[in-house]
Amino acid sequence: MNSYRQTLYSGIIRVAANAIMVAAVFVGMYQSARSAGASELVFCAWFFGITVPAWAGAFWLTRLVRRKYPAEFQSLVELPRLGQRLVSWHVGDAAANLALVRR
Repeated sequence: MNSYRQTLYSGIIRVAANAIMVAAVFVGMYQSARSAGASELVFCAWFFGITVPAWAGAFWLTRLVRRKYPAEFQSLVELPRLGQRLVSWHVGDAAANLALVRR
């Protein structure tokens, strides 16, 4: 169930960030048309001023979602000198030719 939630919430975050980016294009174009300065400079200032924080927030929210809803075979573990990290793990298959050693 957590894999589904992680995928759903991450997808919603990406769609919202892309919608904000499209809106930033329109805001940048509108502001550059209204300004008396250089159009490209005004557009870049508005576009990147909106887009960079939006994507930084999207990456931060995605990281929170991954920690809150870890996918299948993922765990939050404490690693030496690295702190808490989200790691993926897989359980190996049992050996087919398992032989018991007798003494």
